[in-house]
Amino acid sequence: MLAAALTCAATACDENSWNDHLDGFESGTDEPKENVQTIEYTLTDANYATIAGLSANTALAGEEGAAALKAVGTLKRFSTDAPASKYVPAFLSDASFPYFTLTNGSSVKLTYRMAQDEPEAYKAAQTVQQYAVTAQEYQEKVWASEDYVNAFAPSKQPADYLPAILDANLDPADGTYAVVSYLMATQEPVFGGSAPAEPVEVFNANLTDEDVYNTFTADNTVLPEGLSYVWSYGGANYGAKASAYANGTNFDAEAWLISPAIDLSAFADATLTYDQATNFFSSLDVLPDQAAVYVREKGGEWVKLNPQYPTSLSWTFVSSGDIDLSDFAGKVIEIGFCFRSTSVKSGTWEVKNIVVMATPAARSSRAAISVPTEARNAVYCYANNAWTAAGRDFAVLQPADYAAMGQTYNNLSAAEPYLSKYLNINYAYASEGDIKYVYWLKYTSGSGTAYECSAYKYDGTAWGADNFTVEETNQFVMTGGKWMYDPNVTITLPAGKGQELSTLYFQACVDWVYEHICKPLGDTDIKSGKFYISSYGNNEYYSGTSAYQGNVDLRASSAQAQYPAEYGSMSDEEIINLEKKRFMFEVMPGALGMLHPDAKPIEGLEVLYTVNFGVYNGSSTVTETAVFKVVGQGKFEPVSCTWWPDGKLPE
Repeated sequence: MLAAALTCAATACDENSWNDHLDGFESGTDEPKENVQTIEYTLTDANYATIAGLSANTALAGEEGAAALKAVGTLKRFSTDAPASKYVPAFLSDASFPYFTLTNGSSVKLTYRMAQDEPEAYKAAQTVQQYAVTAQEYQEKVWASEDYVNAFAPSKQPADYLPAILDANLDPADGTYAVVSYLMATQEPVFGGSAPAEPVEVFNANLTDEDVYNTFTADNTVLPEGLSYVWSYGGANYGAKASAYANGTNFDAEAWLISPAIDLSAFADATLTYDQATNFFSSLDVLPDQAAVYVREKGGEWVKLNPQYPTSLSWTFVSSGDIDLSDFAGKVIEIGFCFRSTSVKSGTWEVKNIVVMATPAARSSRAAISVPTEARNAVYCYANNAWTAAGRDFAVLQPADYAAMGQTYNNLSAAEPYLSKYLNINYAYASEGDIKYVYWLKYTSGSGTAYECSAYKYDGTAWGADNFTVEETNQFVMTGGKWMYDPNVTITLPAGKGQELSTLYFQACVDWVYEHICKPLGDTDIKSGKFYISSYGNNEYYSGTSAYQGNVDLRASSAQAQYPAEYGSMSDEEIINLEKKRFMFEVMPGALGMLHPDAKPIEGLEVLYTVNFGVYNGSSTVTETAVFKVVGQGKFEPVSCTWWPDGKLPE
């Protein structure tokens, strides 16, 4: 369709264009199709991120407002520094808004979240850095000795070392936060004696566990069209699997399966073994070229190794034998399994049980006992030119917490129902009003994981989520091809029976009269027929509103018949003028307050509610217009009404 449209655009100026100027069609050439609607829409979490990222809005915010606009996306709410009135119009014209094709005269009643009593700490905590302490830092910064373990310990507390480690690795800015991951020895290591003479296992990846497989990196160097992957997880019995065969076709492909970094810095020699199975290759002779194993110093050049290959093409796993890695002792290495196939024949190569054994160097760590460790996380804040542990209001989920929540991986897809339970268990003795900011790893399909900070408040009994926002609903209208914030509301109440909107508003009027006028006079039932309200309970003659007829009944005779005690001695003109004043100054403002309790004044703007309604005078029904101003939350005052000359209110 796009190509066709471009073709038409390119030929429209040709003097031979078909039907270029047919009579009767010239005037509509460039007129856009009208799409006038009144829409109600609630912003989604994704909408806030879109609004914060729109180029029109970033230009509008400038440097001064950039941080406040960014917070709209991260905190998923507007604020006084970044109001909806300023940044929503660009979104309503953007293609990501479902109704972006609306034209002049359209309006959108938009519901969104607005910051309320939002703590500064909560805002600052939304920007968080991550860091994991390295083996080199444990040796050089923590233990500063040839005798060390890759962890903190009771004698080496994290708080004594993490500030300096973070300062050396993260970009500091006042008020920013970081989640740091580290290992903690659960008992003090004991060093002594000579280095062990026997090799120790420094790496073991069976690859029959999908979690272990996912610690490897699949690098598709050549991935032709028709293949979505080469290396894949083969299953609990098979390990990693490489194949370039799909839908009956063999492909030219090259793909690497690269191990995590293996630290041999404290070892004098090392050997590699792994199990492999091969099948469907054209012959055994091609295996070293099509299924080869390599080693490299991390970040360096690959060096090809010489394993023992299977002596037959079958699904039987055989050992590679010991492969010497001594040349790489004292270094951090990676193992790479390179699979190459051709379109002539694509084999299948399976690998599992990858083990690296190494002999500690004479001057390596010499822990006399095996020291168990556990993974931990901590929250730090940068303030006054230093990293310090975040205050008691902050918490971060530990790996053990994710396991207790029944999670396979150290992340959650949503905060609830997990975080409230976590807080109720771990902080059961909080005081009413306490706030806790909890960092947790959120998993989003296709985007991986990232830390989020959620806030919770203790109500004296339990912890509950609190994002420090309130919902607001305001109107935006399109005028002159542009969207603009317009809090003014126009309400048209069609006259007649069964008009839903008219019934709603006029019944609110009747209810207001019953509560504020009839009850104080002694009425106990809206259908009693006493005083101003008829026995049907749906029309009143205090101001003349009728939910049944959907209008204002200004027949003086009807008012006299309903409540002769007040109206019996009054003239028709006096009755009608009194009902009009009551409608404008008491009844409709009261009904509007009941139906629009969230309406509130806006600084610098006059918020008006315009009501179009029918009035029955005994012979015909005419339409009148009344205007009311919002003077407080849910409070309205009359401005004008067309049933008085020039709309001016009486004294």
